[in-house]
Amino acid sequence: MKKSGLALLGVMVVAAVFMSGCSHKKDVRVLQAQVGAITDELVRLDASLQETRAAIVEEENRLNQLKSETNSSQMRLNSLREEEGVIQGIYRTPSGFELPSIKIQQALKNAGYYRGKLDGKIGPETRSSVKAFQKDNGLEADGVVGRQTWNKLKVYLDTIK
Repeated sequence: MKKSGLALLGVMVVAAVFMSGCSHKKDVRVLQAQVGAITDELVRLDASLQETRAAIVEEENRLNQLKSETNSSQMRLNSLREEEGVIQGIYRTPSGFELPSIKIQQALKNAGYYRGKLDGKIGPETRSSVKAFQKDNGLEADGVVGRQTWNKLKVYLDTIK
């Protein structure tokens, strides 16, 4: 409420007092002081309300910004998880040779060197099987499936021993 509207309210209260038959100047002054105090309090409350409304709008804007950032982060996380799933199943040598790790395990299993689960994870058991295969096939037994090892191992993909 604007201050002029509150002053008008005060005048109306004073007028109502006069019309009701109150003729004592002291009573009128007391009522005017009370109306002034009420007017001041209403102005203070109105200003406080405006500040509160502005703070609410500011927080709603911040909330919307955070929701947007959360959605972007979630989409990026999902993308990275998909990428991780693809990368996780790829075996890479230090020289950059790449092939699906599940195929390495399958070929080793078919060749009789690997007895573990076909999970696409090159762990200690898979590396140990690779070393044994390399040793038996005249290759350097380093546990790395490079081009030479793969050329000898891939023939076992389509066969079962």
